[in-house]
Amino acid sequence: MSTDNRSAAPARRLRAVFGVPFRLQTYRNLLYLVLSFPLGLVYFTFLSVGLSLGVGLAITVVGIPILLAVLAVSTGLAGVERKIATLLLGVEVESPGWVVTDSGSITERCKRLVTDFGTWKALVYLGSKLVIGLAAFVSVTTLLVTSVSMLAVPLVYDQPGVYVGVVTDAPIQFHPSLYVVWRNLLVGVETVVSVGSWQVQTLPAALGVAGLGVLLGVASLHLLNGLARFSAWYTKLLLGANAERPSLPL
Repeated sequence: MSTDNRSAAPARRLRAVFGVPFRLQTYRNLLYLVLSFPLGLVYFTFLSVGLSLGVGLAITVVGIPILLAVLAVSTGLAGVERKIATLLLGVEVESPGWVVTDSGSITERCKRLVTDFGTWKALVYLGSKLVIGLAAFVSVTTLLVTSVSMLAVPLVYDQPGVYVGVVTDAPIQFHPSLYVVWRNLLVGVETVVSVGSWQVQTLPAALGVAGLGVLLGVASLHLLNGLARFSAWYTKLLLGANAERPSLPL
């Protein structure tokens, strides 16, 4: 390896780590994650109501069409999810070729709908979307809100009525100690460190908090990008053409 390549390697690593806020794909991933929670909630509500109503009325003629409608709508929603993943996550999720709308009698199309393994994969995907959406919502609101708040500390720390710092109900105590055995005697030292509260009162302290906010923000964006990559993999696994399996026996 040449000297130029060796010297450029650290710069590339720094760009890879700290360049994440300046990549458009990062914000596409964030948009996908933000949308995951409301979409997952809609899917979960739809499946809960539709399946419970269909199963409850299955002993009558009305329940079977309701269940078939839930399966058909689920395959359509799976198509929407493939398009969203392709648009925002930048991954190509090819359709597995579900044949719900192909020509044929209603009986034949219903049979293909029920026996196609992809239909049930779509049902599982939509039902589990709420879990991914909830994890994304908690991660985005907790990590990004905290990091943005820390970045804003230099602007607000000295404003009247604003307290920036740490407040505890009771002092936090640490007991660092060191003991050694010397001539059958236990000799050591122990001290107590108490932390009650801490307030940002100077500009250097505020800038230090903002610096920690930058590090937390960069780490948060990498973590959220990882969650988006997992979502892309999960979408391709359950909704992609490579996940297709032989039809289920009727």
